[in-house]
Amino acid sequence: MAKLGQSSQRAEGNTVLDASFFERDTVVVARDLLGKLLVRELDGQVMWGRLVEVEAYLGPDDLAAHSKGGRRTPRTEVMFGPPGHAYVYFTYGMPGVSTS
Repeated sequence: MAKLGQSSQRAEGNTVLDASFFERDTVVVARDLLGKLLVRELDGQVMWGRLVEVEAYLGPDDLAAHSKGGRRTPRTEVMFGPPGHAYVYFTYGMPGVSTS
């Protein structure tokens, strides 16, 4: 993800993605996420980052996925649930985010 930006203004014309956005082919969703903004408002402060890199993991059959072989742990359980939820993990000391 690109560096975080801070702004007190909201961009016009932006919409929140609903679950149906994520209820599609994984590779298509990954491509469509490129360039999208992640926005968080906390204590009146708006923070955002643009998605500049994404990866598409294809579930339990994908040997690169943390869910490979159907491995279910409290940490990976979100990947087995409904679409549109984030799976946050650390890699090389940096946060990573996957969506289910």
